[in-house]
Amino acid sequence: MTQKLLVKIRNNRTGQTLKNQDLTGSLIGTSKLHRKLAEDLAQQYADKHSARTGDSWSGFVVEYTPGVNKL
Repeated sequence: MTQKLLVKIRNNRTGQTLKNQDLTGSLIGTSKLHRKLAEDLAQQYADKHSARTGDSWSGFVVEYTPGVNKL
């Protein structure tokens, strides 16, 4: 399977982690361009939560391998 990128943020005070998942099914690849876009999205997501909660949030990106659901 190919690796994909997942946008996440972490609360710098509590350590709580949130992910930003695109429910349309589109996945972010691991090319340099995609990584830069994912990092920008993570920072925007962190800035939005910082403004909303008053806490400081940091954005980051992790690689993962998408799985296949088997019923």
